[in-house]
Amino acid sequence: MWKDLEEYILKSAIENSERTGKKTKIVEIGVGKFQTISKNLSKNEKIDLMMTDIDPANEGIVKDDVFNPNMSIYEDADILFSIRPPGELQEAIMKISNQVNATLIIKPLFNEDLNIKTQKMKLKNYNRASFYIYEK
Repeated sequence: MWKDLEEYILKSAIENSERTGKKTKIVEIGVGKFQTISKNLSKNEKIDLMMTDIDPANEGIVKDDVFNPNMSIYEDADILFSIRPPGELQEAIMKISNQVNATLIIKPLFNEDLNIKTQKMKLKNYNRASFYIYEK
């Protein structure tokens, strides 16, 4: 499932890069300790990746609070994604996405619904991965 989510994000980033002629800026919000997808995405030369968290696990993660975000982190982002964000963070993440006009991908916990009331995200099934997406 994680490989499929990673593949979808990578495919989207490459398509965006080819369409725009520049690197695709991706920001993972609330990365926590599960960094496999971000680490793999960062290996692609068409991707400029940044990871954020309120409590960074290492120096490669930028400290940020989605309720009081440093918008310079998200400026010019093409894709934002978050894996298993708590429901109380989801609306704040959507607000950031709207402010920077970025595609948003949220992978909730297995049996969890989204807690976003302001906009409708589409459920996307890609191979064995299921996630929600809001495209710019």
